[in-house]
Amino acid sequence: MTEFKYRITYKITGLLRFLSHKELMRMIGRVFRRAQMPLAFSHGFHPHPLISFGPPRPVGTAGTAEQIDFRLVEFLQPAVISEKISNQFPKEMLLSDVAHIPLQTKSITASIDAAEYELDLPEKSESPLEKIDSFMLRSEVIHKRKTPKGVKSVDIRPGVFALEWDTPKLKMKLALTSDMHVRPGDVLSEMTGWSDDEIKRIKIIRTGFNYKTPFPDQTN
Repeated sequence: MTEFKYRITYKITGLLRFLSHKELMRMIGRVFRRAQMPLAFSHGFHPHPLISFGPPRPVGTAGTAEQIDFRLVEFLQPAVISEKISNQFPKEMLLSDVAHIPLQTKSITASIDAAEYELDLPEKSESPLEKIDSFMLRSEVIHKRKTPKGVKSVDIRPGVFALEWDTPKLKMKLALTSDMHVRPGDVLSEMTGWSDDEIKRIKIIRTGFNYKTPFPDQTN
């Protein structure tokens, strides 16, 4: 059976940013069912729709360039897909783009090596320029990360590619691979010494990804 692959780009804001990755997957599944999309399914004893998500967002983080890949068994023009899905998205999700892409296109997660973020720091915060410079000059930054198996010490410095202060936003470019995944909160904690409760009040937006290789030509 012929299949057709698509990639959508969307924004997620407001209270929806608190959805876990599993909750988001379930919600998107319902969106596609209500939109009556002719989804392709996997083979085997437990077929599932061929929908592939980008890297999970940290809970509470908004996203302005999130992506999902999916396959259809019927060719539909991107404009048709856009209308069908947009009509089913909740208010705090906005579809930005739909692209028909080659079947051999690598998954979103396998294609990227970094993510970009913007953080709105409190208005009364002092300029972080000195702290940024100090952080970037360090050869290593050991961060203690809580995991289900206990506390793990990780050197996050190799995964911090850029820090930029653009009043009142702090911009970050951080590694996002299976070997090195640096979270904005980790960097902010080590850079400022703020507590977890203080960092949880910071508005964080994931604004995009850095692709290892150029995105393949889209087909219309």
